[in-house]
Amino acid sequence: MKRILVGFAVVLAILSTSVALAYAAPAVEREGVVGPYEGSFYGIAYGDEESRAPLALDLTHRGGQVEGTVSIGEGLYVDAGLCGSFDLPTIDAQIEGQTMEGNSRRLEASPTFDVGAYELAVDFESEVSTSGRVIVTRANVDLPWFCGQDPALTGILLRE
Repeated sequence: MKRILVGFAVVLAILSTSVALAYAAPAVEREGVVGPYEGSFYGIAYGDEESRAPLALDLTHRGGQVEGTVSIGEGLYVDAGLCGSFDLPTIDAQIEGQTMEGNSRRLEASPTFDVGAYELAVDFESEVSTSGRVIVTRANVDLPWFCGQDPALTGILLRE
């Protein structure tokens, strides 16, 4: 049961690397203006024990609205302490959300997810470089205290 709980939580954390866009503060930007998250980005997601997996984002960014798809390939390993360690499956998901008010290059969010009897929080940060060519992300999953540690997943993507 713990392994399933942690597996589901970590998959949610990886998705939050992109899905957390939906939880970010609304932007006050002109509608229709193309933003820095617009385009196709490819890179690598990093997990525990130097594991990595291919990561891709295909996004549109108009005004403060960001929509698109995220794809994470096989290869990520996650160590959730006493709650288990495992390889994450391939993930493809639709995403949508808003950039931060006053800074269309930065996202910060703390979404929560109900997983069984637990409510898990994810601390998420993402930023597009000033050149608009690089996105750097980090997602920390706040697991229950008895797990002993909180997994941190990172990603670096380059514009196609």
